[in-house]
Amino acid sequence: MNERAIVVFATDARINERLVARGMDPMEGPCLTEIVHEATGEKLTSRDALRLWHPERLVEDPRVRAVLERRLAAS
Repeated sequence: MNERAIVVFATDARINERLVARGMDPMEGPCLTEIVHEATGEKLTSRDALRLWHPERLVEDPRVRAVLERRLAAS
């Protein structure tokens, strides 16, 4: 899978999470907390997810990367 596409998808998930945290409607696609919960089982607040999971870390973690790749392929 294209590395750039995965990083962009991870960044979009973070942007959606920021929108949700500000009380706005997210763009089409997943939010960061959904991705992290699906991959790790962790339930994080928006603030904690944004603080802990930057795009590079999302792509480097094999559990999260697998979820990103699966969701990207389905979109």
